[in-house]
Amino acid sequence: MADDAVNIGPAPVAESYLNSDHILDAARSSASDTIHPGYGFLSENAAFARACEAAGLIFVGPHVHTIETMSDKAQAKQVAKQASVPVLDGIHSEGQSITDLVSNGTALGFPLIIKPVAGGGGKGMHIARTSAELQSTIPTSQREAQTAFGDDRLLLERYLDQPRHIEVQIFGDRHGNVVHMFERDCSLQRRHQKVIEESPAQNLRPELRTQLTESAVAIAQSINYCGAGTVEFLVSGDEFFFMEMNTRLQVEHPVTEMVTGIDLVEWQFKVAAGDPLPCNQDQIKYLGHSVEARLYAEQTDKDFLPSVGELLWLRFPLNTKHVRVDIGVKTGDAIGIHYDPMIAKIIVHDCEPERAWQRLAHALRDSGIAGLVTNLPLLRKLSNNTAVQGADTDTEFIERNINEVDESNPPDSRAATALAAFYLWRYDPFCRRHYRRNNDESPWSSGKGWRLNLPPELRISFEMDGIAQEVVANVSGDTLEARIDGRCYRIFESINPGEDLFIVLDGQMIRGTVLMSNQNLLVGVDGLFFKISDSRSTESSRIDQISGSIQATMTGRVIQILVKLGDQVDKGDPVVVLEAMKMEHSLTAPVTGKVSTLDTDLNQLVEQGYTVATIEPEPTPLSES
Repeated sequence: MADDAVNIGPAPVAESYLNSDHILDAARSSASDTIHPGYGFLSENAAFARACEAAGLIFVGPHVHTIETMSDKAQAKQVAKQASVPVLDGIHSEGQSITDLVSNGTALGFPLIIKPVAGGGGKGMHIARTSAELQSTIPTSQREAQTAFGDDRLLLERYLDQPRHIEVQIFGDRHGNVVHMFERDCSLQRRHQKVIEESPAQNLRPELRTQLTESAVAIAQSINYCGAGTVEFLVSGDEFFFMEMNTRLQVEHPVTEMVTGIDLVEWQFKVAAGDPLPCNQDQIKYLGHSVEARLYAEQTDKDFLPSVGELLWLRFPLNTKHVRVDIGVKTGDAIGIHYDPMIAKIIVHDCEPERAWQRLAHALRDSGIAGLVTNLPLLRKLSNNTAVQGADTDTEFIERNINEVDESNPPDSRAATALAAFYLWRYDPFCRRHYRRNNDESPWSSGKGWRLNLPPELRISFEMDGIAQEVVANVSGDTLEARIDGRCYRIFESINPGEDLFIVLDGQMIRGTVLMSNQNLLVGVDGLFFKISDSRSTESSRIDQISGSIQATMTGRVIQILVKLGDQVDKGDPVVVLEAMKMEHSLTAPVTGKVSTLDTDLNQLVEQGYTVATIEPEPTPLSES
């Protein structure tokens, strides 16, 4: 965490992290002489770098002219061409109207990828396979680009199906020196954003590795590059194509640090101070293998829709020489709608790929979060996937295999069911409604399932993540024994919220946690949590769906209202568009019918669960008798 913090404005990025004046004022008020721009926002904004220079501040990054050239993807492709580096066919024109872009894209041919000219991180990028898709997607890309980077210009490029995404870390100084620090494989992505990265890339021919690193250095040398940068390539078989250059430090830079032993941020500050590079190319070696997994607040079963909420409970492995956890939040913090939903990065290192992936799997098992939905289950499954471990992947691997991967090795919900039953038996008056007397010694007041002439037995009913459960259990002292799907679970030890208790299954100990928050009961097994509720509590949500109620799937700002009162809509039609975490999310009609209520306005901030509209379902025709 920072030693000192300065408020730079409200949460919306246009009023804070994209506001140059506010950031410069913060630097002055804290008597700073240097600004490190981080990973995103203004880190590749030439106007901000120029403003830093005008204010007498050191900008930790390349020269202004370099940023102007390479942060513009169209100009960057020209630089690559001039350096004799292969590029994909594409179009960037002054005409940025929808008509112009559709006309140019159709002439180029499909499939196409739409990219913001400025910025990176997958924001605003979309695939179009037809003219109709291109026309409908361009406005979304423009809005997302404007929100994320303050620049809505787009370029169109030939889309390469199922390539690998390989990038090269380069570094330059003011004395004309440029080196590379080998490559990273960033092919595991969703929504064009990286999920897992590793270095070095596996299954890469030495000749191709040399071509990639030499091409990256050639591009950097041609523009007198100074500072940390990343040259990104798409690789298909033995072919490779320049994609873009990030004139900043990358989120995934720790894997390079782990294999080279070089602190890239330290190098950034030294180069910004005018020092030459601490090493030449021959002195830079890589040792072993490193993998990084990005932990996001998102719902993998809902097309990776970001999730928001309070971080009620966090657990991560301790930092060692083999494991590193980069995290900027703590228990009690909230993940909101204004920023990227990344919570932490788990990075591991070992002597070879197989052992590095094993370490990652172990580190992810030792991680856990309660309070919101994350991609932790998916990360665990990917880290144990044979194709992933062997780098038999491409940029579409997750999208293509999400159902297969998501169904493999599901979390032990039965252990969580037993844990919930234990807590409800011990502490929830609702589940002890059979208490009828004040005499604690009376069997009629016992919570231990006493039965006349029969072994003690309890039946505890509840819902877990909306699915009805009934647990039949026996009690012995402070231990509950529950038989679920033919397996016996024993839960013991008293519970203190947030502390571990133990579940014994087939002689093996499983770690469990129970939390209470805002009247919600959360039970966790090995760091994965389930929400427990009264078995009658979800009936209202089913009624809402049948009645045509449209609720916000997450907290966000209303940026489009696509219907009017009285409009006729079909099931699945978009009704309202929300913006959250620099992306757009459509709320669709759950039934076919007429818009009967519309309870929202443009730019309104709505909470998750808020009813924005109601569709009056079409009457069901009576069958003829």
